[in-house]
Amino acid sequence: MEPIQPSDMGAVVFDFDGTLAHLTIDFGRMTRDVVTAIRAHGLDDPELERLYVLEMVAEAQLRVDEPERLADECARAIEKVEVAAAADAKLIEGVPEALEALRRAGLRVGVITRNCRKAVFTVDDGLLDRIDALVARDDADRVKPDPAHVHQCLAEMDAAGLPTAVVGDHPMDMTTALDAEALAIGVPTGNNTEADLWRAGAHHVAASAPAAVAWLLEARRHG
Repeated sequence: MEPIQPSDMGAVVFDFDGTLAHLTIDFGRMTRDVVTAIRAHGLDDPELERLYVLEMVAEAQLRVDEPERLADECARAIEKVEVAAAADAKLIEGVPEALEALRRAGLRVGVITRNCRKAVFTVDDGLLDRIDALVARDDADRVKPDPAHVHQCLAEMDAAGLPTAVVGDHPMDMTTALDAEALAIGVPTGNNTEADLWRAGAHHVAASAPAAVAWLLEARRHG
């Protein structure tokens, strides 16, 4: 693969929680509620319970007698926590203007998230006016860290094959970007530090999503 150049970008895909919005989800509560649901189906496995929540549910479904019922119960528990967090969340300063600046510059703009659409729109009901595609958990064939999440978003905004940057606040976002052969840009506006993002393979770390956009647009102007 040729080295990724920020000046070549044709599309930018953003994470949502912690990247575009100050959104603090109580993952401890979410995990406890999901574990309770799984145990109620007779499955008690400490190793399983160490997985990310969505992966835990997927694995548990393979091992219980009523997988669809379990999936519905867990989905309700997860969404309840997400929407509660979204009610108190707000966009990071400068995000709407940054998204609009990318589109004015001719780039495709998308958002991928392991969160649900309802929570995303609770935070920002005008998001779809500023981007070309949203692939939330409800929409995704496979969620990140699977790079298919990025590729699905690119396909939905007619940007498949374009040089792409992925912007996120979590090491998972950096891993997803690298596996999707995208430029990995970290922003320490969530719960992770600059060092966490560099260790995860970030090509660049910016102070925020708007700062990442400014860096990309400057690179395009001088590329």
